[in-house]
Amino acid sequence: MAALTHHSPKLHLTAGRGFALHESRHAGFRREWHTHDCSMLLWTRAGRLRSVWENQPDAQHPGPVATTLVRGGAVLLPASTRHFTTAEAGRQHHGELYLAPDRLHGPAPYGALRLDGAALAMLEALLTPGLAPASAELLVRAIVGQVMASPLLALPQEPASLALRLVRCFSAALERDQALPSIDAAACTLGVSARQLQRACQLEFGASPVAVRRRVLAAHARSLLAAGLPLSRVSERLGFASSGHLARLLREVPPAG
Repeated sequence: MAALTHHSPKLHLTAGRGFALHESRHAGFRREWHTHDCSMLLWTRAGRLRSVWENQPDAQHPGPVATTLVRGGAVLLPASTRHFTTAEAGRQHHGELYLAPDRLHGPAPYGALRLDGAALAMLEALLTPGLAPASAELLVRAIVGQVMASPLLALPQEPASLALRLVRCFSAALERDQALPSIDAAACTLGVSARQLQRACQLEFGASPVAVRRRVLAAHARSLLAAGLPLSRVSERLGFASSGHLARLLREVPPAG
């Protein structure tokens, strides 16, 4: 969700060896929308993970896309890509490999991938407790080579969820300096009912469409303020009756993350 994103820096963790590693077994794992300052390979060892990310504007299909990952599935994302990941019902176990820019050479197969047996085996070995640094270094080189050079199969990517399309509808209006559409107008644009939007937003974000709309608006206002625009100018630009109304929104809707 472009307007509800926090930055989670990882590049500094790669300074020593050019990569950093993390794994999680939390059954209720959920990471809200965020970005990293380096590339990331996320792969599933057990369970099911839903991963959603915002494709780059120059991609064949720009905007949010989603996929459900099971064992053998992975997502490779470039630096600064907005994404979130959440565990579906039951246990889960996944790994995250953060890569410094010089680790990836040439065009990378960004997006959802299906790892072949060799890549999966090397990633499993990389998580071995007490693995010697020299061995880890060799494994990462081999993993990157396998991901970059092997004919990996693309996983079928699910269409973006209805809730994400609603957020994109709001964000697109703000990017064009247009007034935010009402919930009914957005539902009409998306070809669904307001009730369907209500269910989708509750499922995806645990909030109503109105609350999601307010979050998008507040986040956009904060980005304009951070860019140096005065409160009065931001208030006028976003169509508020007064600066006080915008200030109240910012008090009532805290920053994400």
